[in-house]
Amino acid sequence: MAGREELINQLAAKMGAGDFAQTKYTDSRYDSQTGTLYCDGIMITKPVIEKAEQYFKGLKTKCSYTDPASREMAMIYQVAIEGIKMIRNSGQETMKEDRSK
Repeated sequence: MAGREELINQLAAKMGAGDFAQTKYTDSRYDSQTGTLYCDGIMITKPVIEKAEQYFKGLKTKCSYTDPASREMAMIYQVAIEGIKMIRNSGQETMKEDRSK
């Protein structure tokens, strides 16, 4: 079956999909040059990632820290925010490594 998948990816690449065609069959990856995240066969662009970060920040600010359930939700939102930051920082580290070569 790998031959069929490879053929489909090659055809998609020839039609202009480039590396995006392969993301469905490979691990998620972050392109630090474009700020794009590829996962589950979809392309998440930099503006969408920025909107997601702002969305979670907005939800976190609405949480009440006096209520245990709300405090837990604030921590969940913080996990999402930190995950987005880590993805961005990993891209920045990669870019720093590329510049030093």
